Amino acid sequence: MNIDLDNNEPIEKRIKFNEIENDSFNILDDKSNRNKNPECQEKTDFTDNEDENMPLSKDDDDDDDDDDDDDDDSLFPFPPDSDVTDMLEGVKYHGLFPTITDRYFTAYYKLDVQSYTDDICILMHSNRICMLTLAPSHAILQDDKQITKVDFKVSNKLDRVQNKVSGKSKHGAQPLQMNSNICKITCSDEKPYIIKCCLIGKLVEVNETLIQNPKLLLEPPHKGGYLAIILPNIKLLDKMKESLLTQEQYNLKMLERQSTANHLEKSKICTSDTSLKDDIKIMNKKSHLNSDKNQIILSNIS
Repeated sequence: MNIDLDNNEPIEKRIKFNEIENDSFNILDDKSNRNKNPECQEKTDFTDNEDENMPLSKDDDDDDDDDDDDDDDSLFPFPPDSDVTDMLEGVKYHGLFPTITDRYFTAYYKLDVQSYTDDICILMHSNRICMLTLAPSHAILQDDKQITKVDFKVSNKLDRVQNKVSGKSKHGAQPLQMNSNICKITCSDEKPYIIKCCLIGKLVEVNETLIQNPKLLLEPPHKGGYLAIILPNIKLLDKMKESLLTQEQYNLKMLERQSTANHLEKSKICTSDTSLKDDIKIMNKKSHLNSDKNQIILSNIS
């Protein structure tokens, strides 16, 4: 029985294959006959056009009307514009909105770099690029001095403005060390202030606007009051952070500096008071001596 079944299976497959071949040949013959007889082709085209131009049935029209009704805005009652009872007129906010530097930069400080109150601020972005600027406690910003000149030519052979970089790794950038000079600031008292870098890395750019408008340095960094943008050495970044002060540490140092300044003022006042008292005593002694002399002279005359 198994042998008969095996012999019958390929025969059935051959029959099906032959039927498919016959059907395909019949289709090809029909197409060739249509191409030969243009009248037949026109009839088929006409029937196709009739199908396209046939009017829609009532059921189809009803379906379209239902769709239009669904899209009608009258089904969705909107409140009138005058009804604003649930709306707030406004909210009073008495605080200050954070600036761009406050939101995206972290401040680090280096105090007394070359001299007292020579304080530098380094604003570090979340992508580790740094913005160099003066700290609020710098001598230039504390004494209300007028900035007359910002010069980025730090030597006869080195001009920071000529720095040109390219690519993500900042090829061609001028290398910087902790002690590298960034610029020289001159104030109305003609005293020059040399600003140090305080970072190890590459110079991306300097703020060339300060050359034409030096007073812009008095503005906050997000308004153009910065000196340079620096890409620090990522391998040494953690060590450099350890040598800098955070915002909280900087605030504590400023309180200590203020307290010492107040203590010095009090000591000066005390010393001045004691000196005044001594002067008064001396004057009193002199007046007593003069009075004694006058009495002696009068006694002799009498």
